Amino acid sequence: MQDFKRFPVICSVGGINSAGRSSFDFSYKRLVLDSLDTQSKELLLKDLNSLTNSEISSEKDILKKTLVRKINSDLFDPELLMKDVMNVNAAGQLPEGINLSKMYNSRQHPKGIQMTIFGVTDCLKNLGKDWDTELKPMLDPKKVGVFSGPAIGQLDYDGMGGLLQSRKIGKRASSKHLSMSLIGMSADFINAYVLGSLGKTGTVAGACATFLYNLDLALKGIKNEELDFSIVGSAEAPINPEITDGFLATTGIADDKKILEMQIRNNDKHSKEVIHQNACRPFGDNAGMILGEAAQFVAVTTLEFAITNGLKILGGFTDVAINADGFKKSISSPGIGNYVTMAQSISNTLKLGCSIQDSIVIAHGTGTFQNRSTESDVLNRVAEGFELKNWKVTALKGMLGHTMGPAAGDELMTAIGIWNHGLIPGINTTKKLADDVLSDNLDFCLKSKEVDVKKIDAIYLNAKGFGGNNGSCGVVSPSFIKSKINKKDLKNYETKLAATEEKRATYLEESINGKYDLIYRFNEEILDPIEDLKITKEKISISNYKDIDL
Repeated sequence: MQDFKRFPVICSVGGINSAGRSSFDFSYKRLVLDSLDTQSKELLLKDLNSLTNSEISSEKDILKKTLVRKINSDLFDPELLMKDVMNVNAAGQLPEGINLSKMYNSRQHPKGIQMTIFGVTDCLKNLGKDWDTELKPMLDPKKVGVFSGPAIGQLDYDGMGGLLQSRKIGKRASSKHLSMSLIGMSADFINAYVLGSLGKTGTVAGACATFLYNLDLALKGIKNEELDFSIVGSAEAPINPEITDGFLATTGIADDKKILEMQIRNNDKHSKEVIHQNACRPFGDNAGMILGEAAQFVAVTTLEFAITNGLKILGGFTDVAINADGFKKSISSPGIGNYVTMAQSISNTLKLGCSIQDSIVIAHGTGTFQNRSTESDVLNRVAEGFELKNWKVTALKGMLGHTMGPAAGDELMTAIGIWNHGLIPGINTTKKLADDVLSDNLDFCLKSKEVDVKKIDAIYLNAKGFGGNNGSCGVVSPSFIKSKINKKDLKNYETKLAATEEKRATYLEESINGKYDLIYRFNEEILDPIEDLKITKEKISISNYKDIDL
């Protein structure tokens, strides 16, 4: 274990997207619903029913409130600009019926901030350890990191939208509009109102690779021994007329006219009416991308800290590969950087000792004309270079929509779900690959596929964004990581893990019955520099924190 002590591992996840919440693999299970056993399906339906605050409903009624579907104009488009002017009516909305603002004492918070509070609470409670009493006292305060933020911003009326619109609609901006607009506010809220963190903080906006850019900060901090524990994530709520209009101008988003034309070309049943649920078709004869909203968060620590404290090991990371495109034809066009990031990611896992022959890649897969040919070429060329045949590829945005900043977080939750359940979610809105999709060395999983997880050492995440923001990452399996722990340490770890699992089971029982108790500590435990702080040449002492050694 000597060389792996500082290896970064995932010890908890939390969040929410159009498939449901992330803890206990619920959002993943929604993607593989048809392959679940009866007990798993019943638990998923119960969780979705509680999450949406619904009366006891039928399976059909519950499921139709999830994944990509027709936009609820009352929530997202009250002036009907998307519906009547732009003709864009499909999106990956959070499960219908959720009202995050009612789950805690929110004060005119933008939706992205509301989702941050939900996602981080889900992640912390899924740890199986109490942050305040069991973990925080173990950690040097300056070695805790929080890296979170959206790709575009907090864009609804309580954020940037209100700041820019107020005067035009005859109102004044509030004192909160400016601060709530900042992309770093997601991390700030986690520090100030959830963790009470004194450590490193920030966000790197990397377009649709933002989640991986934030993860990169955490991994570097852990490997450089600047961090021992980090919360990483992204939350984005882009389903609104302004963002929709922006993507409409790029011709990248699917409007109803394009969707209907696509259905006719593909000889779909009911092709006389738009079927919004199947609007996005990655790597198929498609009509464009669909917006989605999500918040995804992970707790990342060292293998040594996880073993010492009995934290569940869900996977781990080598590095995040980030590369630009060089000179570009246009800011939105793809380039050469993604070939470099994918090749580096595979190389990094090979150097660690992972087998790559049975590995999987979760593609960016936006569902646009341009992406299907360019990303398939990236993956095909990289597979050829590393002598991979039938490299298994899936993509999620046909079911979830494109969630912008958290998109790679959606992929990470799916990778963890694959190891826990042995099922690759299929690209099931795509029935046939488009003619310009390259697949000589690839196996596109158009249907869910059962796999032997013992053979899968690594799953690769891929994200591409405007401006040449390319991020790829190899996620290493929990079984591979545990194989690097000596038998004595492993036995002690498993004993401690049993207590962790008991507390996780308690959270599972509470949460599936609708008890979330979101953490939001406004105006609580405020530190007073006079009473709570003491500085000497040797250390800084702060009430309720471990001393900071100088």
